[in-house]
Amino acid sequence: MVSPEKTSKNSTTKLLALNGMMIALVFVVTYFTKVPTIVGYLNLGDAVIIITAVILGKKSGFLAGAVGSAIADMAASFYYFAPITFFVKGLEGLVVGLIIETFSKRTGSKRPLVIFLASVAGSVVMVLGYFISELYIMKIFDDTMGLAAALKDLPFNLVQGGFCTVVGYSLSLALERFKVLRFLSR
Repeated sequence: MVSPEKTSKNSTTKLLALNGMMIALVFVVTYFTKVPTIVGYLNLGDAVIIITAVILGKKSGFLAGAVGSAIADMAASFYYFAPITFFVKGLEGLVVGLIIETFSKRTGSKRPLVIFLASVAGSVVMVLGYFISELYIMKIFDDTMGLAAALKDLPFNLVQGGFCTVVGYSLSLALERFKVLRFLSR
């Protein structure tokens, strides 16, 4: 029989490694799939944030979204957006994970509809987070921000959110179906 201390330590170590891997994956996918736009860039990083939150939960979704995305902003020379990105993308992962956790406790499983609705909610958080940030917060530091910039960036954020919702949802279902966590926990 394995002692509880060893099992707990192994679980903590595995979760720490998985979180580090997902942070790195969010960074890599965000940075290397970026397509420049008028204000910032489009990317597929939100899909990885959704996947992380679905597979590993709200805390991991927050960490991967916040840290991986903020590092990608800094690497892409969008330093001034990194704090906003940290908060917005972290909140996106937290919301996806929280919705799934809440409904999974009630039903006992992660239903595809719940995963889809959580993915949509996360993308809405991302779009609204950047809109509000550009409208009010970034305007304090940069005169080019404000209503015009927020409205100009809105369609790009909607496209990114919609596309990443579909990709994140689809890949999450596939990973859930193939029991990826059971494979990783061996």
